[in-house]
Amino acid sequence: MNAIEVQDLKKAYNAETTVLKNMDFTVKEGEFFAIVGPSGCGKSTLLRIIAGLEQVTDGTLMMNGQEATYSRPNERNISMVFQNYALFPHMTVAQNITFGLHVKKISKEEQKKRCMDAAELLGLQHLLERKPRELSGGQRQRVALGRAIASQAPICLMDEPLSNLDAKLRSKMRSEVRQIQRRLGMTMIYVTHDQIEAMTMADRMMVLNGGDIQQIGNPLHVYNYPENKFVATFIGSPPMNMIEGTFDKQLLQITDEWKLPASLKANDKVYVGVRPEHIMSAGSDKPSFIGKVEHVEILGTETLIMFSLNGEQWTAKWAGQWSFEAGEMIPFKVDVAHLHLFDFATEKRIETAEVLAPMEVII
Repeated sequence: MNAIEVQDLKKAYNAETTVLKNMDFTVKEGEFFAIVGPSGCGKSTLLRIIAGLEQVTDGTLMMNGQEATYSRPNERNISMVFQNYALFPHMTVAQNITFGLHVKKISKEEQKKRCMDAAELLGLQHLLERKPRELSGGQRQRVALGRAIASQAPICLMDEPLSNLDAKLRSKMRSEVRQIQRRLGMTMIYVTHDQIEAMTMADRMMVLNGGDIQQIGNPLHVYNYPENKFVATFIGSPPMNMIEGTFDKQLLQITDEWKLPASLKANDKVYVGVRPEHIMSAGSDKPSFIGKVEHVEILGTETLIMFSLNGEQWTAKWAGQWSFEAGEMIPFKVDVAHLHLFDFATEKRIETAEVLAPMEVII
């Protein structure tokens, strides 16, 4: 069953400002659904529309099989976790967790039970009498999550809840939030600009840009088969390397040296993309191209090698620790199976297998 169905949804503030365009997607019951995109792409506005805090301009919103396009927030049976936690400073942890339950006419005994259940799940039992100012950032985030859990709403909306935490704590909280969501079986819609959060937490993710849906799918499928140039360069860290290529006389010419047999029409231009981890050392093999080292970052378990290729800066990611000097020339090799092609005009994905064969590099 679908917990949420969005059909042809649009949001515009005036004739010149349209922030969401023809949104069409579903969220399954019990699914962790991430909405990811750069700042200003409309992801928080979409979440506020689902919460009932913003009105749609056009379209339909269904929640648990019932139309909810114009229903009030308190009629939607949802919980929400905000970026700034939204805790009341004068209330204890216990009071913050149970805040709002009395409005639903839930008995004090049931409120206490829900509070203790949420506190036990989140490891907050020893903090129930403290005020928010006495808590760390991670503990405050757990209290905000505890309030959502205590509400027992089947749908939880989260708006960049971990962005205020340091990197180590953010990684820990990612794991905790995901485990809790699985354990409770709640439907969670998680908005983030951090593609690593979306990749590591979501059952499915939706990539937004400029108010348009770019791609929806399993995180690994989105990573391995980006539908357009934007998704290819946005998802992945470091991002996908990109360069222009030209088809000429049944060859794809990427650089003066790097040419591949191809079957597209002559003079067609494309974007050629390669993930950093798929750029290998040529060793004794025939190289795809020679790169001039500009900068090297040794990260302990892996090394990032930045080099110039036809005036573009590219990055290779190698396992282990490698040391190169700036200006050094390195022979690199790329397997044809790891190339991504995108139409030059539309920036849409071209299925590589249809135009390139897994053959030796032509020099």
